[in-house]
Amino acid sequence: MNLADSTETTYYRPHNLDELDGLIERTDSKLTYLAGATDLMVRQSEWNETDKIVDLTAVVELNETIINIKDGIQIGASVVMGDLIHHPAILEKIPILVETLQQIGSVQIQNRATLGGNISNASPAGDSLPVLNVLNAEVWIGPRINGEFAKNSIDKIMAGPGTTFLKNNQYIAFIYIPFPKNEDLFYSFKKVGQREALAISKLSLAVLGWIDDGVIKEIRISPGAVTPIVSRAFKTENFLNGKKLNEETIEIARDILEGEISPISDIRSNIEYRKGICGNLLREILYSIIS
Repeated sequence: MNLADSTETTYYRPHNLDELDGLIERTDSKLTYLAGATDLMVRQSEWNETDKIVDLTAVVELNETIINIKDGIQIGASVVMGDLIHHPAILEKIPILVETLQQIGSVQIQNRATLGGNISNASPAGDSLPVLNVLNAEVWIGPRINGEFAKNSIDKIMAGPGTTFLKNNQYIAFIYIPFPKNEDLFYSFKKVGQREALAISKLSLAVLGWIDDGVIKEIRISPGAVTPIVSRAFKTENFLNGKKLNEETIEIARDILEGEISPISDIRSNIEYRKGICGNLLREILYSIIS
């Protein structure tokens, strides 16, 4: 069934969470959710899997909510990235997120794309995923049960490339990001693509941590476009935590990271390239801290 000429597709446009959750409760069919629609035509062939499309762009809570709560920020899953880039609290408290979103596509894409869509697509090359990982972001999942959202971390939602563990017409409602403590904080997001801008990542790396008197108190590392599921590099993190950051430590950390990851090989890059570049990106980031 081609979306463009289909006469069978049912289209819903709920205006608030109550309408959305009510729709889910009343239907036994599979629902496909639409937010920024930046991948709509790319994934057109998949639309024959459903006859019910739910447009989330009118659900007011998902599109307008950016709330400071409990030393963090609650972001509606359908708030466009362009709004996040210019939000004062995010600019002040989570600059690594702003720097990352500025590297995703063009301004036109940023004004359509959403964090909820990036997570739901579960692409290993989704640029926001490594950064959300190192920020310890929490995903709030609807429909609500007894008025409460289910909550989980980014990596626990991913099932594989393009697939998640969301089921029974569940949807991503909010992303909660705790504010990192500013004292002794360092952070970096780097990506490598076919060209310098407007490119799908061959590889990316997000690093966030805290250092005091040259000693790493805590570090979080998450490669992107490397493994089927975007996750943390815990072996490398455990090695670096509590270590004095010097040349020897950095070189060992690079080797550990290259050995820890199991890259995918696809049309954009092969396994050895991704291993080497990932290690070199970490090396570059760590040297920038001590320089």
